[in-house]
Amino acid sequence: MNRHDIIKYLIILLVLSVVTGCQKKKSPLPDHLGGQIFQGKVRMDIKCHGCHGWVGEGSGHVPPLVKKGKTLPFKEFYSAVIFGRGGLMPAYNRMLSEKDIRLIMDWLEQVSHLEVPK
Repeated sequence: MNRHDIIKYLIILLVLSVVTGCQKKKSPLPDHLGGQIFQGKVRMDIKCHGCHGWVGEGSGHVPPLVKKGKTLPFKEFYSAVIFGRGGLMPAYNRMLSEKDIRLIMDWLEQVSHLEVPK
């Protein structure tokens, strides 16, 4: 192989890698509203996923936070987060602000439309 063939080969590889690597993949989630949806996910990951799962799907003795495109009404969700529920759900009264809870709820509303494998 001469130098000219090597350059052509490298150009072809570069073009192929750009064309195949730059295809836009469709995200199941809409735009993140300036980072707000992502901030809800971060809070969910820190405080909730241990019991309720990464996208609020629930497990065993823990109820899901989302069901077929629906979430709990905000007042009910807020009350459960702030005051706890039934001895299993801890009260996060001083650990999460109303804004934090709204961000988590926004995240759950977005992922409630995803199919989560069990």
